[in-house]
Amino acid sequence: MPVSRKIDEFDRALLSLLQGDALLTAEELAERVALSPSAIARRLRRLRSTGAIVANRAVLADSVEPLLAALIEVVLSRHEVSEVTALIRKLEASPTVQMVVEVSGAVDIVLLVVAPDIAGFNAFADAELADHPAVARYETRFVKRRHKFSNSIPLFAKAEQ
Repeated sequence: MPVSRKIDEFDRALLSLLQGDALLTAEELAERVALSPSAIARRLRRLRSTGAIVANRAVLADSVEPLLAALIEVVLSRHEVSEVTALIRKLEASPTVQMVVEVSGAVDIVLLVVAPDIAGFNAFADAELADHPAVARYETRFVKRRHKFSNSIPLFAKAEQ
């Protein structure tokens, strides 16, 4: 659902705070944004109904389930739209895949993948990449340490016109 109303500075402040912690209550948000808790609750309902907020997710600590993470660079052998679309849909459907981005340069697609261990990673790579007709080759880099990981979108103040 497209966002049908302009987002103002109050909305930007609320969205920024919620990207940091979606568990903040209207009362806690009111302490940080110059609005009443009821005004904040109304804004949050509108932001959800218009599609500005599409989900609330729990961010788990690494200690909950230690995982092997890998960045995979994929080079395509074919660039036919139907084959690329089929590959991307297959990757998007996999719970192992955390990120799929098409990029410019020497590679075509970059993935962030998690698996319980190297055997799980190999099973993913064999099933999803090795025999796919659109994949020419792929190269993997395993993550040693994660220093920053975020899917928050920075919301920049709009300049007055």
